[in-house]
Amino acid sequence: MSLKAREAQSENGPEERKLKRLFTPVKIGNLELKNRIIMPPMIERLATNGAPNDAVKDFYSARARGGLALIVLTPGIVDISMASPIQLGIYDDSFIPGLRQFTDLIHSCGAHMGIQLMHLGRQSGEIQGYKPVGPSPIPVTPRDEVPRELTTGEVDGLVEEFAEAARRARDAGFDMVELHGCHGYLLSSFLSPLTNKRSDKYGGSVAKRARFVVEIVKLIKEKVGQDFPVSVRMNGSDYMPGGTTVDMARQTAKLLEEAGADMIGVSGGAYGSYPVIVPPYDQPRGCNVPLAAAVKEVVKVPVAVAGRLDDPFVADEVLLSGKADVIAMARGLLADPELPNKAARGDFKGIRRCIACNVCIDGDPTPVSPITCTVNPEAGREREMVITPAPLPKRVVVIGGGLAGLEAARVAAARGHQVTLYEENAELGGQWLLASKPPHKEDHLLLLGYLVEQLDRLGVERKYGVRVTAALVEGARPDVVLVATGAKPIVPPIPGVDRGEVVTAWDVLGGGKVGRRVLVVGGGLTGLETAEFLAEQGKEIVLVEMLKRTGADMGATIRWHLMNRTKNLNIKTFVSTQIKEVLPKGVVVVSRNGVEETWDAFDTIVLACGVRPKDELSKQIEGNVKEVHVVGDAAKAQRGLEAIRSGSEIGRKI
Repeated sequence: MSLKAREAQSENGPEERKLKRLFTPVKIGNLELKNRIIMPPMIERLATNGAPNDAVKDFYSARARGGLALIVLTPGIVDISMASPIQLGIYDDSFIPGLRQFTDLIHSCGAHMGIQLMHLGRQSGEIQGYKPVGPSPIPVTPRDEVPRELTTGEVDGLVEEFAEAARRARDAGFDMVELHGCHGYLLSSFLSPLTNKRSDKYGGSVAKRARFVVEIVKLIKEKVGQDFPVSVRMNGSDYMPGGTTVDMARQTAKLLEEAGADMIGVSGGAYGSYPVIVPPYDQPRGCNVPLAAAVKEVVKVPVAVAGRLDDPFVADEVLLSGKADVIAMARGLLADPELPNKAARGDFKGIRRCIACNVCIDGDPTPVSPITCTVNPEAGREREMVITPAPLPKRVVVIGGGLAGLEAARVAAARGHQVTLYEENAELGGQWLLASKPPHKEDHLLLLGYLVEQLDRLGVERKYGVRVTAALVEGARPDVVLVATGAKPIVPPIPGVDRGEVVTAWDVLGGGKVGRRVLVVGGGLTGLETAEFLAEQGKEIVLVEMLKRTGADMGATIRWHLMNRTKNLNIKTFVSTQIKEVLPKGVVVVSRNGVEETWDAFDTIVLACGVRPKDELSKQIEGNVKEVHVVGDAAKAQRGLEAIRSGSEIGRKI
């Protein structure tokens, strides 16, 4: 393993450092939490017809057993007009029995449970048939449907709907409710001057814009009881011109506290904001802490904060500084449900850390895909991915130390197999080492640190600098061989592509020298990140992409951030453009309309045209080994998400 990967895994310092505040109790109204870690809502896309099924129960019970204090369940829809099969409903009493079984389960696993009450407002997402409504007829973007402005009477009616949903939550055994007042949904859009242009009692000043939420809090307390805790999660900033500012948030928070709110949760952003709602890896840990600190200065009730707070030491420092009272951690618990238990016992190297790649929220909405996680293949599949002892331990040889090979070796060893891993390079990591090289992606090394730490604990034998041959495999006499030899860059058959100034993105990210003026061929994730990598070194970059847009292979939030980072780097981008020929110090290009042009004066041409599987071994050893499996990129070029998942799945099957 590289020294850098070990340093990244141990970035918080020596293992003997102590947490001073994270595992102390705190009260939300009359509800006492055993520690200060809560799981805020995540849209896990697992429910069936709006009700908690086994997958939902497995997902949350794993986190409850992991040692957190409180789960605030994914938003409960308060109005039947927004009914979605993948989100939990709480708009009718018929949901109470199923939710009661769910809360009983979570309580038996050692955690308290709340539910967030939500109305989509103008941000309708993928809900079929839903007609967006809002405080004012302002669409999310000019391309979106204009929401219908709610009448004053309709807003009054929604106050009742929220209070009734809270009553159902109490009857279903929830310990508290939280109002979804952030991220641009209905309550948030009433709070924001960007989306609330009303002239009635629900619009105008900060107090009038807050009136809707204030009335909901008051009615819940009247209807459900003063002792039943109510939290409001709100934006400390919309991160949008003309939207909610931190000063407005402070005023709103005081009004909510006066109305009876028992906790204020602070987040930020809305659809179209920068930064986005769920901050990816280019945002600092604790990015919303300054907003929370500003709110905490004006209220006495506990303040919770979210935003890349999966590092226990960073979370502890936030609490010790007095900038917040509760840590809301979602993606960190997706990556490792046992994070609280591990942190409490000091096993910090054993934590499988979130890398903020946002695969979890960038899932394909059509068709809707269940939640997933690059670093944790078990997420959303807890029951089917249980690691069970192998009925017959086998001698397993893993060839290749990238993500697929490392995860396969980890799981196979955890099941009791005798595992030997071969890596032809001097360090483990494969393509993942290159993936950590672009700006802001150093935390990707945390995943390698975790995997290698697990191999150390499981006693997996590792051999470096060995190119495995059929003869070597035959001599080792394994029962199972897993071929995880990865991929190699695609070099398209372009005339002149073999010229000396032509290199691949892998060469560049691996430390190869590059001239001052550079042409990057390929506008997918690798091409864009390589262009950013070079532009930050002061290189003059031109990028060409044959498709109509760049970043087509990227998740929405990652693409949004990358485009915002690169727009000021003076990268000249041409889409619908192909390279026809490489010339000395130049290229011939063909544009969308078929026009040919010659571009010259390039010192280096970088190919970022994708990868293809690299597997010369599996066919050679077939018939000489009882089981041969090809995993990861060696089977099919894929993302890190699919590579590690393929290794995890095969490790469970052998």
